[in-house]
Amino acid sequence: MWSMNRKTKMYLIIAFAWTWIGWGGAYMLSERAGLVLSTESTLLTLFTKFLGTEAFAPQLIFALAVYGPFVGFLTVSGFRSLNGRADKRRNLWPYVFLIPVISVLPAVILSLFTSFYDLKGQSIGTAFSAVWMYFLFNIITSGTEEFGWRGFLYPEMKAEGMSFWDIAWKGGFVWALWHFPLLFILYLPAGAAVLIPSLIGFTASIVAMNYITNFLYEAMDSILAVILLHGMNNTMSFLLVLLFPGTPFTLLTSLMAWAFVWWIEKKHGDLIQAVNGKAGS
Repeated sequence: MWSMNRKTKMYLIIAFAWTWIGWGGAYMLSERAGLVLSTESTLLTLFTKFLGTEAFAPQLIFALAVYGPFVGFLTVSGFRSLNGRADKRRNLWPYVFLIPVISVLPAVILSLFTSFYDLKGQSIGTAFSAVWMYFLFNIITSGTEEFGWRGFLYPEMKAEGMSFWDIAWKGGFVWALWHFPLLFILYLPAGAAVLIPSLIGFTASIVAMNYITNFLYEAMDSILAVILLHGMNNTMSFLLVLLFPGTPFTLLTSLMAWAFVWWIEKKHGDLIQAVNGKAGS
């Protein structure tokens, strides 16, 4: 069981309400105006592509909706809760970049060998410039989720005496559920046969990523590290679909996330057991 205290309930209400109302409102405004809501737009394209058009308002609302966890964090906790721990900190910075890159490699290699490569007339330089800009803007949008999920929710769940795996799957389900309106926007038009497997697969992959991100936050005690990890993970997924549109191998990135969970259990089990020891004390 998860006996949520008042602060945790308030955080989740704010995080979910801000985001769900924003995404839902943006979608309905777009539908009413006969527009297609762009779910891949960045703050840059918001002002370079949509400014002065009828699509600007719904796209702005959609962009701001992602800040739900950050708003919840600021409301119930704030930056004072991010005081560093001097007792335990590991230098795992390479993991922040290598985990997202290695996770996408099998899908990239198989897509390359099966001829899904298609830049649609773009040069390699243009494509990688788009990837770099996507990463930068992802850091200041989706990356801010980490203030809520890691900066507030993870330590609150630890304080409840949960084991590391309990935090991973319960927090992962919450994190996945927060994304569900976006998945409905993306996959509902394709019908239940696409939507339901997408919801299940996404939830499974998010539980794995929750484990990995919690591990790095526990080991490094760095909110910057997990923000960068979040941005890198999203950017590698963006790179995959940019270079290989229509590739059927995106599922491999989720499987790779679970492979990293297994590897972390084997290599860093001492840290996991330390968290579990505190949960049992």
